[in-house]
Amino acid sequence: MSKGKALIRADIRRARRDHHALAEDFLESWRTVLAELGVSTSSPAALFVPTSSEPDVMGIVRECRRALLPVLVANGSRLLEPAWGWHEGGASLVQPDPAWPAQPDTPILGADALAGVDVVLVPALAVDQRGNRLGQGGGWYDRALLERRAGVAVVAAVFDAEFVDEATWPVEDHDCRVDAVITPSAGVILGG
Repeated sequence: MSKGKALIRADIRRARRDHHALAEDFLESWRTVLAELGVSTSSPAALFVPTSSEPDVMGIVRECRRALLPVLVANGSRLLEPAWGWHEGGASLVQPDPAWPAQPDTPILGADALAGVDVVLVPALAVDQRGNRLGQGGGWYDRALLERRAGVAVVAAVFDAEFVDEATWPVEDHDCRVDAVITPSAGVILGG
């Protein structure tokens, strides 16, 4: 992780303390993007359960009939490599460790489970108009996204001010670009 990225991440996290958006705002943007991508709202998706500082996408999680969700903790230990679990709409989530987001209480699947979805929603701290995503710094999603099928779109969720014209952070070779962005006020398909 470069020092430049670390400072930018800290600034964004501080600014996020003042962000308040409803889950319904992100849900409407999600529906818009799915329609533009030609993906059915009933298609299996890979989603995430937000922390208190991330965009509230729980409306999307609740609406999705079948979704892969990240599994970050198993048997009391943090998993170091990407893992997933299927979540059926309406099912409860468990929180095996209060330091990490809730997750499904279903069998743990490897990163290759991502090949079974039609769209992927990822968290981000910022995204630029070219699709460059600034993540949290661990590379979890960059490693996981390598397992998706060719042509499966990646959508990032950020607050409006975090969707910027041009990246102000170093973009590295391993950083996976996103195809679309959802914010509380819009859903945007990005060009090449």
